[in-house]
Amino acid sequence: MIKTKILVTIGPSSSSQEVVESFVKEGVSGVRINFSHGDPSTWDSYVKSLVEASEKYGQYPALMGDLPGAQARIEVAEAFQVRKGEVVPLLVRREGVEEKKAILIKSAKLLEKLDVGDVVLVDDGRLKFIAKDVSSEGAQLISLSDGVLGPRKTIVIEGKEHEQSFLTEKSIEILKYAVSRGFTYLMLSYVRSRRDVRLVKDVLRGIGGSDVGLIAKVETRSAYENLAGVISESDAILIARGDLGMHFGLEEIPGIQNSITSRVREVGKPVIVATQLMESMVNNPQPTRSEVVDVVNCVKEGVDAVLLTGETAVGKYPVEAVKWLKKIISTAEKSLSLPSEYRRTVQADVRDKYTLGLVLLAESLGAKLLVYTVSGSMPSRISKYRPQVEVYAGTSSKPIVRKLSIYYGINALLINDSKTYEEGLKDLYGKLLEMGVLSYGDIVILTYGSKDRLNNYLRIFEVISSATSV
Repeated sequence: MIKTKILVTIGPSSSSQEVVESFVKEGVSGVRINFSHGDPSTWDSYVKSLVEASEKYGQYPALMGDLPGAQARIEVAEAFQVRKGEVVPLLVRREGVEEKKAILIKSAKLLEKLDVGDVVLVDDGRLKFIAKDVSSEGAQLISLSDGVLGPRKTIVIEGKEHEQSFLTEKSIEILKYAVSRGFTYLMLSYVRSRRDVRLVKDVLRGIGGSDVGLIAKVETRSAYENLAGVISESDAILIARGDLGMHFGLEEIPGIQNSITSRVREVGKPVIVATQLMESMVNNPQPTRSEVVDVVNCVKEGVDAVLLTGETAVGKYPVEAVKWLKKIISTAEKSLSLPSEYRRTVQADVRDKYTLGLVLLAESLGAKLLVYTVSGSMPSRISKYRPQVEVYAGTSSKPIVRKLSIYYGINALLINDSKTYEEGLKDLYGKLLEMGVLSYGDIVILTYGSKDRLNNYLRIFEVISSATSV
């Protein structure tokens, strides 16, 4: 089993039950729904497909929603071709007025920050324009490249952030929807500081969604400059390289990715890398060599998970993309050894020191580590030390299984509801025997720990037969 987790985005190319089931069978750890596209009926169909596939195969990937942020998007009805040197109007969309071959935006706020000579970037920078003849009514943009302008693509001014309220009425309605459907995590777009994350927390608390995990997407200059606070307030961090590339030079992105990954790892929270991991597979059945190297570098940096976006949402080969990603990660993890510095995380209390010792003990024995958990606390602690042995976390809570699914190296399994921790470990051990995960000669470490106080259990033994009991 791979330790670096695979997350996918569900969309038109992957909405069928067959494809969703293939994702689950391939061991995908999380499924993302982008709330910037579609409507509740569409999202419900995605949720239904995932729930049915999860129950069928007994695997429970995280259900993840991506909340639209305060970002301008193109409002054109149909895509159209743009040629280098062509002049394209940038206009505020007017009700009842059809504008052909123009970039339409919903609000004039973007124009207020636009100056002559500014570079305007569309669709993660795939299209670039130079602004001229700027007024409150609109602007003329000169295209710097050939490309296709499509609906709902992001549009930004290079070096300038779009200032809007972080939560809109629509965002709050989506939050209510996500809570009602039992989403595991919500990704927050265009976070600028910890205040944005705290605002969402407060809203969730008021609508019964305190258990929903929050993943802050670092995709603006402000988020990067306020990274410490953003990390502290969030449950996980996503490095959105596409949008970062519109606020920083492309040559800076690898260093920024490495810096963010290191800082998130140090505090022991999950870190996810997204955007253009295998972009060529939107149209081709296999990745390029440079894309393979990119994924290997993510593994080498010790990220918790990598997220496929367009490759699985609108690409021609969604399942093949997952299979390729799985193959690349598996090969990389076998040949790479993570530097010891990746364990230089913040050791907040004696539980952290115990957990590090537990991981080191398991590795020195070549043991498989079995953990029974109620809250998910101990497996998450184990994950931050990047264990290089197999770790299995058993719990009777589906939400906890889903929440743990994005953590590096943790294989979360649903087991019977147990009255005691010892019974939970026994059920987990029995399930792994049935699955064929444990076999003759395996060294096994059984453990659990109290969330509120230092009260840990540890047992080590060798499997000598399928009848070996705990």
